[in-house]
Amino acid sequence: MIRTKIIKQLVNSSEIANEKGYLNHFTDNLISTIILDDFKTDLENGDGNELYGKFQALHSSSALGVNFFGFFKRNLDKFTVFGEKDFNVNAQFEKKLPTGMSRPPNLDFYLENENYVIGFESKFLETLSRKKPEISKAYSDELLSIVDEGFKNIISHYRKNNEKSYLDTAQLIKHSIGLIKNKGNKKAKLIYIYWEPLNAKEFSQYQQHRIELDEFSKLIKCVNGIEFHHTTYLEFYNQFESDKFLKQHLDNFKEKYFFNIEM
Repeated sequence: MIRTKIIKQLVNSSEIANEKGYLNHFTDNLISTIILDDFKTDLENGDGNELYGKFQALHSSSALGVNFFGFFKRNLDKFTVFGEKDFNVNAQFEKKLPTGMSRPPNLDFYLENENYVIGFESKFLETLSRKKPEISKAYSDELLSIVDEGFKNIISHYRKNNEKSYLDTAQLIKHSIGLIKNKGNKKAKLIYIYWEPLNAKEFSQYQQHRIELDEFSKLIKCVNGIEFHHTTYLEFYNQFESDKFLKQHLDNFKEKYFFNIEM
């Protein structure tokens, strides 16, 4: 399996991880430009006690997000996201967005300025696992009370086409609801950012994930109240690569996360 290959490569690149890719402490998973004040309180207040569990895995998507966005959280004046900047209202990891549902969605990274609320959903190896879009009746009843016809069409589409997929469409729908319901008078963006190996084109799983992502993107364009964007970490990284202030941070991130899957 590709996932197993990737974890093995990550283990081989580390001198302190066990054979399953786990480290003794979450701080062992940080690049040198990230400090505890960037994220620790946010993750401790999030769901699932992730900081003292999943975060300790070399393949943790939470650690991936913290290692990229933590430095920007500390230097928000250097950060532009799809045309938006000046995030002087809020910047937070594991942001909970109350919706009235039993378990509110948690955004991996959340930004807010005077015009927009922006949520990032970060994926590492999760895109290699296929899952059904589980949209329960209770879940959709809640959704139908707050969203427009475009969203109802998405629900209908994934109920009729509910085969397993690499893209977690149900989660993206839930996060979109959270942003719509908590945006107030502002506009909302949901940004799906995901990791791929440098040689992703050689693997059908990554190509299928992109096909599914394009389909979801077309459907959600018809929804009022939310803008949806998707990007790989490498594509997003490339936007900042020429910035000298960010060079050390980006170099550290590149060294840890950008590599080919060995055949």
